[in-house]
Amino acid sequence: MRRNERRAASWLAALVLGLLAQNANAVTLPVFFGQLVDTQTVATPLGIGDDLFVDTLVTTETGSLSQTVNFTVGAGVTGFVGTAAWLVWPPESTGPRLVGVNIDILDASDAVIFSDTFAGVLANFAHSTLGGALAPGDYRLVASGNAIRTASLDVSLVFVPEPGAAGLLGLGLGALALRRRARR
Repeated sequence: MRRNERRAASWLAALVLGLLAQNANAVTLPVFFGQLVDTQTVATPLGIGDDLFVDTLVTTETGSLSQTVNFTVGAGVTGFVGTAAWLVWPPESTGPRLVGVNIDILDASDAVIFSDTFAGVLANFAHSTLGGALAPGDYRLVASGNAIRTASLDVSLVFVPEPGAAGLLGLGLGALALRRRARR
């Protein structure tokens, strides 16, 4: 391997390792709700790879669900992907039943910038997804619905880096793979 090729391979390897190291400190920040109406604040800013996990289990109340999570997105984050799941046992059952669920993300001026998209029901769990571009700043996740019986709802948001960083990671890995293949 020539000197310039070694230097380029070393640079690409350092880039790939650096990008991978960004996610090494990713954490899951859980928020637990035991009441239908409640507000909580996540004190730690959410960074690249962090997961905001909202877990609701309400067994002592029925009626309107209105839960809010205030959170801050940190530097380097430019988007998120999320999922939600809640139990919707049939009306004649005695299992948990939460209906009319809506999940919104609001910005600092209280404008709705994202709403979940219903994906369907499988094995008594309703599912939805949400995601998109998101800049550093302050936000609110608002979950609403109606608890007919026990309410069980989980929401997970994972914060991702700018597409350029992910693209560079892919290019770097691809270049290393091609270089390795060429050496054979």
